[in-house]
Amino acid sequence: MDLKIFLVWSAAAFAAYFVKGLAGFGNTPVHTGLMAFFRTNAELTPVDYILTLPANAAILFRYRKYLRREIWLPGALVTAAAVVPGAILLKETDSGVLKVIFGFVILLAGADMLRSRSAGRPAPGKAVSLVLTAVSGLVSGMFGIGLLLAAVMGRTVRDSRELKANLTAVFVADNIGRGIMYGVTGLLTLRSAQTALCLVPAMGLGLFVGVKSAGRFSEKTVRRCTAVVLMACGVLLAAGNI
Repeated sequence: MDLKIFLVWSAAAFAAYFVKGLAGFGNTPVHTGLMAFFRTNAELTPVDYILTLPANAAILFRYRKYLRREIWLPGALVTAAAVVPGAILLKETDSGVLKVIFGFVILLAGADMLRSRSAGRPAPGKAVSLVLTAVSGLVSGMFGIGLLLAAVMGRTVRDSRELKANLTAVFVADNIGRGIMYGVTGLLTLRSAQTALCLVPAMGLGLFVGVKSAGRFSEKTVRRCTAVVLMACGVLLAAGNI
């Protein structure tokens, strides 16, 4: 890997997993949003997938006592199933089109976070939640993004600790489904594994700093800062590929 690309990619991984440690999600939009100017989504998503595995395991272990089966289990089942068509679309769809879609998805998710006042808002009906969860799984299979699911789940949990625990449990199920599909479709390669291995130090440092910083900011501040970063990435990415 070229040294310049390695340094840029390491900085993107640090920033992405700092957000992950801080908010419990949002790493993929930041990581892929920054690096999509240099690589295709089909190259980036498997790398971020490999980096996400240990990050999710660490967050799930830290917040495991806040798990609620009635929250994470339905989301895990629906998301894991919806990942299948998402992974196929990732492999078969034009890279430029994917980047524009990806940009708008990030922008809309960030806007939803920005207008949200707090966790525990009135939850949508079961049918609406099911549809949104399925769409989230489809988007996750394509890009590894769980922001739509975070928006839905944020209305059913009591605080950010429950959100991190239950959302990460769904992410783990998503990771299992994506791992199988990425292997079957040939998206997961030795090269992507080698690239991810090189980025593990930056990922680990970003996650550590993010987790340690989480308690120093209010939930409102974390949510707003994360939303602004995501919206900026979405606008830049979509505008650069239209």
